[in-house]
Amino acid sequence: MELTSEYIQQVLSEKCQVEIGALIIVAVSGGADSMAILHLLNMNYDVVAAHCNFKLRGDDSDRDEELVTRYCEENNIKLLKTRFETQKYAQEQGISIEMAARDLRYNWFNELLQSTRYDVIATGHHGNDSIETFFLNLVRGTGLKGLSGINYRNGNVVRPLLGLKRKEIEYYCEQHGIAYCHDASNDDTKFTRNKIRHEIIPVLEDINPSFFETMLNNMTHLKDAETMLEYEVARFKATDMVDEDDKVIIPISKLENYPHFQTILFNVLHAYGFGSAQVAELIKHLHGTSGKQFFSASHRLIKDRHNILVLPKTMPGVDHFWVEEGMNDSELKLELSTYAKPKDFKFSRDAKLIHLDADQIDLPLLVRKWEQGDAFMPLGMNGFKKVSDFFIDEKYSLKDKEDAWLMISGEAIVWIIGKRIDDRFKVTTRTKNILEIKLT
Repeated sequence: MELTSEYIQQVLSEKCQVEIGALIIVAVSGGADSMAILHLLNMNYDVVAAHCNFKLRGDDSDRDEELVTRYCEENNIKLLKTRFETQKYAQEQGISIEMAARDLRYNWFNELLQSTRYDVIATGHHGNDSIETFFLNLVRGTGLKGLSGINYRNGNVVRPLLGLKRKEIEYYCEQHGIAYCHDASNDDTKFTRNKIRHEIIPVLEDINPSFFETMLNNMTHLKDAETMLEYEVARFKATDMVDEDDKVIIPISKLENYPHFQTILFNVLHAYGFGSAQVAELIKHLHGTSGKQFFSASHRLIKDRHNILVLPKTMPGVDHFWVEEGMNDSELKLELSTYAKPKDFKFSRDAKLIHLDADQIDLPLLVRKWEQGDAFMPLGMNGFKKVSDFFIDEKYSLKDKEDAWLMISGEAIVWIIGKRIDDRFKVTTRTKNILEIKLT
């Protein structure tokens, strides 16, 4: 395929949704791909070049910067430059050098877009990069998304060279006298991507001379499959999954109505940091004992009786507070009022509205989380029952137990809030004053 400005205009319009006249920041490393795209875009678009010096290759990094600076000066192109302490950043964040460089680069690009009038960032990624990424993800383990290659557009980042080979881009630079740098670290096969590039792909090209075109077609088909999967996952989220406050509820029965529910579940949970091995283990326990838990860096997953719950690792709130009459600014919004027992008094049948014998209560009341060993006398019983046993009888899930609050008067449990009061504090024929508590 011949690389021309007309070809780039067509790709930008049809695949990148960028029209003539767009304002483009071009990421320029000094390599053949970035120098070629800068040369091509400068013909028909308003461009500014952006160069990052990651200070990883000593004098070579500085020579790259000098080459880009010289080219921009000779061609009257505005150049934005920055330097990063990449190794220091990688150590501080506990990530690889490659990931650190990527984070620093794209964070800076986003800052540029937010602070300038430009529309998009253009990078020099090409077809070989996309194929290498395919195999890199394949080796590491991935879903469809990781096998569909690099996108022509991702947010405000566009990559108009994805349909071209590295050799075609280098040939374009040679034909137009465009100087470029060669990064010697790209030849070191101790890096997985380089091993794929220099040792694995050449063998596949020998087997299939049309390997490049075949792989681009394969990734297009996989992209179509990914789009269909995304639609199915979106449908499941919209119709069958509950996402409210900080809690995600995935009904197991509804999930299993989907023929390929394992794939849907992976795509849902992957967004919360759960990996394929965890999802596979979860699927084994879908109909096992409830309470099985899994953890990602940011979330906790609980396999309940009928649902899968996804919660943040740290939930906001406190573990105790005090309430009294006229005070309703508590964690649970409890409203307390005391009045003389009327002759026509009727008991509340609402679990969130209770009536107690006010003369048996010591104010203020303590509201706290339950603890092992807690016991109370459930309404209608003569003896004590452990709160943990009461939870079992009432079929409390692990999450229900964690969310449960107890109301305490002195040392005695008055109310498992929203569920059952203690028989010792009930309203009787001898009751003169009533304490009404409403959970709003």
